[in-house]
Amino acid sequence: MALKKLRIYAPEVTPRLEYTAGVIFDLVLGISYEITSDRRKIGSGPSIIYSDEKVKDQFVIRPSGLLSATGVTHTAPDVSSPDGMPVIFSCSDGSIPFDLFSAVFFMLSRYEEYLPFSPDAHGRFQGTSSLAYRGGFLRLPVVEIWSRFLADELVKRFPVLTIRHNEYRALVTIDVDQPFAYRSRGFLRSMGGLMKGLAGTGARPADRIRTMTGSKDDPYDSFNWIEEQLKVHGSEALFFFPTGDQGEYDHNPPFRDHDYVEIIRKYDKKFGTGIHPSYRSAGRIKTLRMETERYRTITGHPPERARQHWLLLRMPETYSEYEEAGIRNDYTMGFNDEPGFRAGISRPFPFYDLIREKITGLTVVPFQVMDGTLRQYMHLSPDAAIEVIEELILATRKAGGLFVSIWHNTSLNEGNGWEGWRGVFRKMLELQKE
Repeated sequence: MALKKLRIYAPEVTPRLEYTAGVIFDLVLGISYEITSDRRKIGSGPSIIYSDEKVKDQFVIRPSGLLSATGVTHTAPDVSSPDGMPVIFSCSDGSIPFDLFSAVFFMLSRYEEYLPFSPDAHGRFQGTSSLAYRGGFLRLPVVEIWSRFLADELVKRFPVLTIRHNEYRALVTIDVDQPFAYRSRGFLRSMGGLMKGLAGTGARPADRIRTMTGSKDDPYDSFNWIEEQLKVHGSEALFFFPTGDQGEYDHNPPFRDHDYVEIIRKYDKKFGTGIHPSYRSAGRIKTLRMETERYRTITGHPPERARQHWLLLRMPETYSEYEEAGIRNDYTMGFNDEPGFRAGISRPFPFYDLIREKITGLTVVPFQVMDGTLRQYMHLSPDAAIEVIEELILATRKAGGLFVSIWHNTSLNEGNGWEGWRGVFRKMLELQKE
């Protein structure tokens, strides 16, 4: 029996509506659908009227006007919680109590990040500034929750509709900001660090000397342990490597360093890698292109994936630069200061550019939690961190989404304040697999 197609009527079929419907019905629900501006095509079959027009005995969603607008205007929707579900763009006379299409678009497009905001010292939009945080739903994948709510209401009215079951997955990502504490730092930098150590202001000189001479493992070299844990727990993983020049916020080895090149090539073959554009590359397309060319020289292929160093994500500039540089998949979508669902969704989704008013060719892969967020921003103990991670895994699993975590080789060395965090990593691998 052929699957029934859902028809969506709107007086005007806009790019915003097409994008939003694609995410809801293609990515999340798996419902075949058609959008039309011809009401004559709406018969007795499954349908949604997305209009202010007066209709009888139809499934109606009342539009707020966001999807028929263009450009960016000050929009600050209120949050309400009918029946305990947080919603935005409430309405009172539709078949559901809010403009679900506008709510989904607002979250996915990161509309609020185009508006004036108070950035942190690095120019980043903070999780604590987000509507989701202030409304108490940052740790919920509301796009999928709203989509499932819509599906349930539609099936009540149109039992012939079939909803797809989505399989939960998990992905560990490792940002290799600084692969070595002492190795591969060059003669002058090593001697400078040694002199600081002898003066009592740097790392212990004996450790530095033993590492440089090969008699002691570098303290940041936790790669074999990470690899072993990923293998034991059967986890998918990606490693992100920087290829930029060294600077105040960029501490990676030179891209020609032999040991560093070998590590990149090893993990590119074993797990897959992406580029970790430098701090100084943000807003500088020539620098980004130079770094992508270095990555290609090392791996033999251009970078398909990227995550900004320091999570320096600005809308839409970062993604426009990615497209110019040939990068097609971004892994930066998450907050540095709070865990949760920055775009309200737990699965990869296409990026919509509000400036150009178009769906782009860039896929956004959001992450839910980062090691540094839990310890350095939230100041959580390992046990408390595990509780947060478990909450996010459960929410992602329920949504049938992709749980993505960010770790650093430097946080998994049981030193420099990270004592006990290997246990957090192992516990997360267990929880995300169950």
